Amino acid sequence: MIAASFFTVLFTVLAVISGSALLVLVWLDNRRVRIDDGIASFRRHIDALSPDARRTSVQSGYAPDRRDRRDR
Repeated sequence: MIAASFFTVLFTVLAVISGSALLVLVWLDNRRVRIDDGIASFRRHIDALSPDARRTSVQSGYAPDRRDRRDR
């Protein structure tokens, strides 16, 4: 009888610890910023700009050597 209650308590404690660890891992994973979030934010920002402002923003994102290669 005592052995059964010991194993029950042990199993309960291990289950609570495992569940807590899983919740912490899920919470930490959801906090992580992903590259897709940054890309989506940039696209929303570009879409909100006027055509003239969009043109200068997009062109300033290219390095001068890339523009030179693209023109050739």
